[in-house]
Amino acid sequence: MRHLVVGTAGHIDHGKSSLVRALTGIDPDRLAEEKERGITIDLGFADLDLGGGFVASFVDVPGHERFVRHMVAGAAGVDAVLLVVAADDGVRPQTREHLAICSLLGVRDGVVALTKTDLVEADLAEVAALEIRDLLRGSFLASAPLVRVSARSGDGIEALRGALKDLFARVPERETTGLPRLPVDRSFVMKGFGTVVTGTLVAGRLREGDDVEVLPGGKRGRIRGLQVHRARVPEAKAGQRTAVNVQGLDRDDVPRGSTVTVPRALLSTRRIWGRLRWLPEAGEAVRRGGEVRFHQGTCERAAKVRVLGELPDGTCDVELLLDGETVLLPGDRFILRRPAPVDTVGGGEVLDIRPPSRRARRPARASALGSDPDEGILARLARAGPAGRSRSELAAEMGLTASDLDARVDRLSAAGLLVARSGLLVDSEAWRSVGERVQRLLAAFHEAEPLRPGMSREELRSQSARAMPQDVWRSLLQDLAGGGILRLAGERVALASHRVVLSDADLVVARRIEGRFREAGLDPPEAEDVLRGEGGEKAGRILDLLQADGRLVRIRDGRWFHADAIEDLVRKLRGFARTSRTIDVAAFKDLAGVTRKNAIPLLEHLDAERVTRRVGNAREILDA
Repeated sequence: MRHLVVGTAGHIDHGKSSLVRALTGIDPDRLAEEKERGITIDLGFADLDLGGGFVASFVDVPGHERFVRHMVAGAAGVDAVLLVVAADDGVRPQTREHLAICSLLGVRDGVVALTKTDLVEADLAEVAALEIRDLLRGSFLASAPLVRVSARSGDGIEALRGALKDLFARVPERETTGLPRLPVDRSFVMKGFGTVVTGTLVAGRLREGDDVEVLPGGKRGRIRGLQVHRARVPEAKAGQRTAVNVQGLDRDDVPRGSTVTVPRALLSTRRIWGRLRWLPEAGEAVRRGGEVRFHQGTCERAAKVRVLGELPDGTCDVELLLDGETVLLPGDRFILRRPAPVDTVGGGEVLDIRPPSRRARRPARASALGSDPDEGILARLARAGPAGRSRSELAAEMGLTASDLDARVDRLSAAGLLVARSGLLVDSEAWRSVGERVQRLLAAFHEAEPLRPGMSREELRSQSARAMPQDVWRSLLQDLAGGGILRLAGERVALASHRVVLSDADLVVARRIEGRFREAGLDPPEAEDVLRGEGGEKAGRILDLLQADGRLVRIRDGRWFHADAIEDLVRKLRGFARTSRTIDVAAFKDLAGVTRKNAIPLLEHLDAERVTRRVGNAREILDA
């Protein structure tokens, strides 16, 4: 069975609720005050089974200007509109405003009903019809069917049902594969069931037994039951008017304007970038930036608007600062209304719910964020630069399921447009740029320091990609080394082509330094004393070179040993292990022939090298 959510629109007292009642047999005015005053104050709901597996779910909205905010809440998430104009009154202010709101919200199809035709002569009804067609010229309803009806007599009702059924062939069915989002328009307590919330499921699916989260706020509950079209169902999907019986939540935990979704899937925000179209009624004061009422879905917020730039098509990019946390996603449609005098001034589309700070070093443009998810992924990665973005952040920010994001990432990675490493995604241009900068820095380093075997990894990272996480940085170096561009030696990095060539005089110094440490064995001299006797700074570079060549070893406390002495100590430990798998400090001192001053640092070095493992006050000798 396919459902189509149809929102009514039109001026007060033009017969919207009466028409819904005539079509469905259900009175959408549920409040006592509505029945008493004869006007719709809040949203009403009714379903019409059109046969053949097609159901039109009506959202009946108020027509009075004081309740347009409720109308906006009702219009959000509808698939089509039923525009109602009374034959005895014609086009009125809220007719125009409701039409503008539907257009700004992205509604693209509908039906026009000319009501109360039993109250006027045929020629007056014709004049009203011409006036309607003049209003609709150039709008999304320009070619919509116009049906003349009377809710009181029933004339035209069957024709209107037929026009509504024809909508199913023109309006595309909603995708049901995204993250579930149910903007709440009603919340109440039903005796024997507990908290019940209703709304139009705008994306994804909800299933009985699912854990759910209410945003903003983060309260958690579980779905006890679901109803669609007044019938209990095991699952509700996008495009259906849905009632959800939520276990574990009070009515006040799920107010109108909140969103029911699955846990840890979506984000809330107070600052967004959007693409906005002003209405002609918007004055210069508002256009220059000021306070407005922001409406999206069933949510209403006070907001401040700041224009970021004008576009050739007459729209503009804006930043909106909201007075409270709100669940939004790229592509969501919103309406802006002026607080006083109260009227609609514009509307548009959310582009980004996590825009960069105004003080961001890298300039960013809202216009770079397209509506296509692949473009959105690439634009956000380009903005992040070497820092990259995590998959979970991107999925929540864009409203994508993990599987959808993974499929897009695989496709973009295969096309060479992004790089996926260590759980992070990095823009391919940023990746290449860092690699090129690494090579330039190393070339300059080798020219300035020909005797040094390479640059430390951390120093190189701080100069080339400070923002890049360590795991991703290691992956980048491994890629460059695997491509024959770099040579990695411990914590040192060098160009693969770099070779240290010592002069005859430097070779003599290197032999003397190495000899001092070889002769000292496990009781080495202080490196500073050795270097002082060999000329200081240049001798320090030769010391580093001997370490890079594997002739000297520097342990964690800063002491230097000849590699032969360390290797001989390891051999002794392996021999000791033939009789005992553990060794204490005293036995180690005797085995190595060292004082406690050298024994402890040496044992800690052997622990780090996985030769031994500390167990209480002793060491376990590990297998080779």
